[in-house]
Amino acid sequence: MPAYLVRIIETRDLVGIFVADDEDDLELVVDECTDVPYCEYVELPPGGVMWERPAKPVPLDPGDPEDGASPIEEFPWSGASLTEAWWFIAYGRDEVEWMPFVEDPPQPPRPQPLTKTPRDPGRVIPIRKRQSP
Repeated sequence: MPAYLVRIIETRDLVGIFVADDEDDLELVVDECTDVPYCEYVELPPGGVMWERPAKPVPLDPGDPEDGASPIEEFPWSGASLTEAWWFIAYGRDEVEWMPFVEDPPQPPRPQPLTKTPRDPGRVIPIRKRQSP
């Protein structure tokens, strides 16, 4: 099953690393976190996410599935890094062909330009002089 790196087309901000059988399944998974038409993807070569030193323990007790609560408060992502091949792709150091999810991706909405129309004049509120006691 291939792994994919997904990013926003306009800003090149990374969305995530996903595993899917094909592009259709990838689209379904990416749709859980962002608008797919604004994204592009690349299939990743062999590689992964790793913790170089020291290894990070992950609790082995997943808790009671009937309870719905998880004793695992946070997955230990701090200190994680990408293998070299993935790092070069993520940081644009490797020439790869990014594929948009849709043939003609939509442009994100642009903010309206500021107009130079005068605003209403400010209202002056007189300040009363303080009376001494």
